[in-house]
Amino acid sequence: MKWEEKFKVRFHDTDVNEILGASQTFKYIQEAAMRQLNEQRPSYTDLFKQGKAFVLSGIRVEMYYPVLAYDEIIARSWACPSKGVSFIRSYEMERDGEIVCEAVSSWALVSLNDRKLIKVDDIDTSNYYMDEPIKTEHPLRIRIPTALPMSLVGEYTVRYSDTDLNGHMNNTNYADMICNYIPDMENLRVKSIGINYSGEAKKDETIKIYMSKIDGKYYFRTVRSDGKTNIEAEVITERFE
Repeated sequence: MKWEEKFKVRFHDTDVNEILGASQTFKYIQEAAMRQLNEQRPSYTDLFKQGKAFVLSGIRVEMYYPVLAYDEIIARSWACPSKGVSFIRSYEMERDGEIVCEAVSSWALVSLNDRKLIKVDDIDTSNYYMDEPIKTEHPLRIRIPTALPMSLVGEYTVRYSDTDLNGHMNNTNYADMICNYIPDMENLRVKSIGINYSGEAKKDETIKIYMSKIDGKYYFRTVRSDGKTNIEAEVITERFE
């Protein structure tokens, strides 16, 4: 069974073409997930008070059609059968009876005290609506070609407005940050985006952004101040008319 929420897309969540941007798409589908957790328990806040937090490991979002300002959409999310230390969650977005977006993600539940991973079997998620995972066109895990040269294209300092309850940059904010470095983005839209999250970037930390393009795909790697990888991402775009 799938949890669903109805939204009307806000004008201020759209870009120069009045279409929903990548980060904003992340926000709508994840809002449905957060509301499911809040209603069916344990909620994100419940877990946080217990010294636990869900941390996103990876997500793949396929955007089949542009979503416009003031479109009425249904965002759905559901937990999926999981094992080990990976909690799988899927999402979809519907407009006028048509699926316009699908996504699948993998989360880790982390102890805030010692950063140890908590196994799926060690937490009761039986209250959550559950269904089979989405099978996306492109893989969940990003594989940047080993020999692909990456060029430094910019730096970004994490600010208060980027952060969330965990005190680090919220996962939904990365998509638009990296899209800022794609040339001619004003005339493009994101068709597919996948992000692997490796290390948290905290407030006031400056991360370096590296990019390369091959076979029509943009690859990104961001690096924290300690030299460790922050995220790796793959973005596929198409001309918007």
